[in-house]
Amino acid sequence: MGWDHRTLRLVGVSASALAWLLRRMPVPLLALGLAALVAQQAAAEPNYHFPSQRPGAAITLNPGVLSAEERAFVAALPEIRVAVPLPPSRPYEEVAADGTVSGIHPEFLGYLAQAFGLKLRPVVFKDWSSVLQAARKREVDLLMTLGPTAERMEYLAFTLGATPLQGALFARKGGQTPVHPADLDQARFVLERNYMANDHVRRQYPLASILTVETTGEALAAVGDKRADYYLGSLFEGIAWQNRQPVSDVEVRQLMDYGSGHYHFAVRKDWAPLAGVLNKGIAGLRDVARPEWSAALQDLPQGVQLRPSLNLSDTERSALLARPHWRVGAVRGLAMLNEVDAQGVHSGIAAEYMEQVARRLGVSVQVVPFDSVAAMLDGMRSGVVDMVPFLTRTPEREKVFAYSTPYVSMPYNIVARSDAPLYWDLNSLRGRTLALAAQHPLRELLAQRYPDIRIHTTTDGGRAMDAVLRAEADAAVEVKLFANLRINSDSDGRLRAVAELDELPAQFHFAVLHSNAALLPLVDRALADVPANERERMLRRWVALDLKPGFHWQRYLPALGVAAGALLLLGSLTFFWMRRLSREVRARRISEAQLHDIGSALPGVSFRHVLNAQGALVSSWYSPGAAAFLGIELDPKFNILTNIAPRVRAADLAEAQVALQNSLQTGQRFKMTGAYAHPDGRERWLHAEAVLTPAGSSHQAWTGYVVDVSTERELQARLAKEAQARNLLLASASHELRAPTHTLSLALQALPGDAVAPPHQASLRIAQDSARTLAQLLNDVLDAARFDSGELRLRPQDFDLHALVQQVADGFRNEAAAKGLDFKLQLDSQVPALVHGDPLRLKQLLINLLSNAVKYTPSGQIGLAVQLSLQAQGAQLRFVVSDTGVGIPSALRERLFQPYATGEHGLSAVPQGSSGLGLAICQRLCTLMGGELDLHSAPGQGTTVTLSLPLPAADSTPMPSPGGPVQAAALGTVLVCDDDPTSRMLLSHMLRHRGLQVEAVANAQSALARWRAGGVGAVVTDIDMDGMDGLELIRTLRLEERHDERQALGRTRLIVCSGSPVPAQEVSNAATDYDRFLTKPVRLELLLQALHSPPP
Repeated sequence: MGWDHRTLRLVGVSASALAWLLRRMPVPLLALGLAALVAQQAAAEPNYHFPSQRPGAAITLNPGVLSAEERAFVAALPEIRVAVPLPPSRPYEEVAADGTVSGIHPEFLGYLAQAFGLKLRPVVFKDWSSVLQAARKREVDLLMTLGPTAERMEYLAFTLGATPLQGALFARKGGQTPVHPADLDQARFVLERNYMANDHVRRQYPLASILTVETTGEALAAVGDKRADYYLGSLFEGIAWQNRQPVSDVEVRQLMDYGSGHYHFAVRKDWAPLAGVLNKGIAGLRDVARPEWSAALQDLPQGVQLRPSLNLSDTERSALLARPHWRVGAVRGLAMLNEVDAQGVHSGIAAEYMEQVARRLGVSVQVVPFDSVAAMLDGMRSGVVDMVPFLTRTPEREKVFAYSTPYVSMPYNIVARSDAPLYWDLNSLRGRTLALAAQHPLRELLAQRYPDIRIHTTTDGGRAMDAVLRAEADAAVEVKLFANLRINSDSDGRLRAVAELDELPAQFHFAVLHSNAALLPLVDRALADVPANERERMLRRWVALDLKPGFHWQRYLPALGVAAGALLLLGSLTFFWMRRLSREVRARRISEAQLHDIGSALPGVSFRHVLNAQGALVSSWYSPGAAAFLGIELDPKFNILTNIAPRVRAADLAEAQVALQNSLQTGQRFKMTGAYAHPDGRERWLHAEAVLTPAGSSHQAWTGYVVDVSTERELQARLAKEAQARNLLLASASHELRAPTHTLSLALQALPGDAVAPPHQASLRIAQDSARTLAQLLNDVLDAARFDSGELRLRPQDFDLHALVQQVADGFRNEAAAKGLDFKLQLDSQVPALVHGDPLRLKQLLINLLSNAVKYTPSGQIGLAVQLSLQAQGAQLRFVVSDTGVGIPSALRERLFQPYATGEHGLSAVPQGSSGLGLAICQRLCTLMGGELDLHSAPGQGTTVTLSLPLPAADSTPMPSPGGPVQAAALGTVLVCDDDPTSRMLLSHMLRHRGLQVEAVANAQSALARWRAGGVGAVVTDIDMDGMDGLELIRTLRLEERHDERQALGRTRLIVCSGSPVPAQEVSNAATDYDRFLTKPVRLELLLQALHSPPP
């Protein structure tokens, strides 16, 4: 009859008891008895099973994350046997009386089974040791609630950490909280058999004693009855036992960081792909609030809070999922650093940090031993290990390995024989022999900077120091801790540490191949999560002990005598030096007091910020009077801008932050001016500046000041307001003068020259010239005011340059002929006909320049030349205006482009009849158009003015020029709209005299009504009128014109004749509606030209 382990477990007898029965009872009788007992036990034992329905079943996983190979592997699996120990590890596992297996991990496993189609069956064992034994024999397939160890990884494959394992220290009430680390060194611990806490205690507290029990309840009872001092275990399991079977006078003394981590699932080693399948589900469920886990959190005592787990990004989760098991290299004999012993125990500061990282990330770690550092690095290059937890960075190694942030630093020591010369640095070893391990990081530095130091190669650092003892080398270089251990182990004192190396500090990192660099962000995240007290504990244990050998003074007795004499001399010198130093200290204190007084009295703030190479603030200094000046206390942990930011106007703060970033990146001077809300309720204007100065090898300092510029800002605002008022006055005066000037000009133009007697024709011509001069003066004053107010805008468009130049030339040819002057126009063939620019401003420039030329040339000729000039910045058009006038003295040429300039010693830079603004306006218009204005003149030799403008050729083809002026009959009725009756009468009279059919109205409503009646070909309108103004009339007329096909004369010409400049916004809105804008006083020739030009 066969009896398996399950049968014996059901019967409840051991194998030894069964053997005793076989020797003393007949086999048939024994078989019958056992069969009956088995049947009775089977009937009594519940049917163990996982719940068919779980609370929180709404939590779902995506089964599509599995690859085709993984789905095939899962489909081929038989029913998975899940081990459950008795008593279960509550609340992670629960076994009900009816055999239902529930808890945190069964619930977790149920979600995974539902998502991936796994078939699960619980198998219950009497204790945890039986579970592990069954796993070794592959009598179960999957284990819950366990941690990875070297022994378990021989027969199990571990998943990622599934649930947090918070370590806790249970003790009797009334003790010190937290427990001092020294109290744990030799304490009495009680631990469950085969639990991971045994490894922790043996490694952390080798002098402590361990009482082994079977269950957590027994462990808590041992603490309660004083058989043990402390129980180190799972917080949740301990609380669950206390809630179910309370042990009086036992409490959670403190949470333990190095006893915390994750509980894992594990599968049999030959089913390792199943661990990868489970990992994909664990990655999606680990941060999800599951019902069983939430219930466990509710049972925690008040005030006990779990350390938050790392919040990993999707990229970090993917990297962790791709590599859940890490093979880590360690070296035999590398004591206190990264050592693995014969039993496979990993120890040293690197082992501790590796454990910290693994517990926070939930990965399983397999330690792979090597005989030397060189062999370990070769193993990582060949892929035997994934990571080395203790390696220094060198340029040569960086070609192969990638590094984490450093987690510990210590210097390298030069080790020499006690009777050897004193070597104080590497320079003192030139020409000598230095013993180094094969993979020592100092080798690269020596090859680059100390090629004359001979290298004696050994397999490791210990053998390098042995070579020094054997006189095979003069010195060796090793990490300070390792060097001190070796020196202290030599009872004869034959070795000593003679110096520390500054060239190569030993900063230790985790290192991987570049192909595994995705693991390093995970390592850095875990390292950053290690609290400061844990770092200090590890440093105290492994690094902080500075072991030094005893001093053998007899060997140095002669030298000590010499040293005593030297010390006596040094003491005398020190005495005099200290006296001098005390005087300097007093002088410095006086200077500091004076500086403090100055800083307190200055009406501002001085500051200095020191930044490191990464741009982080290292230190700050503010002058003593800062709080009184700003009304707030400045925090030295922040820079000046951050301190005052809450009280600076938002727009000014944004500009200052942009300026600050630019200064930090470029090193340029930082400047800012902004409004500051002082706590006293007033708004002040602050100005700050700072300059960059060096502050050490890798630091930089920004030194600057903050002053109150409120008075200056108020003065600037007042000056701007006064300038605006002046410009408004000029513009208003110009507008008011235009109306009578316009009337005068029209009246003079209405008088035909042949109708005046010859003796009076000269007087008429003089009056007409004076009217034109007065109009030009008004235009100059108005343009100057518009320039100062910033309202003058360009209106670029495509226009016919040839026609514009010819039109201007025709106008001034007549004026020149009237003075007996010749006028020559030269238009080069290369000049494009159609260009893009502002024709109005170009025409204004040419008219101003030609007007000056005609006005100040008594005899000779006037010339206008238009040329195409090719320059480095592109093609430009040059307009050259020349005359044979009186010329300009050099003393006056320098002031010609200044507004209202006047000469000295009786000479005037502003000729009679000029505003003194013409050339100044030309200069500013030219600059606005992106061009240059150049003037050459000498007394008696005339003047040449060159205007260079970037007027690119237009892409479109110019419309053909009309064959001649439009006939009056084709033009139709010209409608004049002006609320000034005199201006309306004169303008109508002059147009009728020129053969046009004219009608006049006094307001825009009448003009619109007349236009609607039909027959109107052109409208000449003013702007400023009561009711509907001129611009509104134009918009209404154009709108109706677009929708009314009854206009027999086609598009109506709309010409504005106004004494007011059109605001920039109005111009942009109406520019496409009117055909020409003429400023009063209007010259009849320009108006006729506008009327006779073909409509666009």
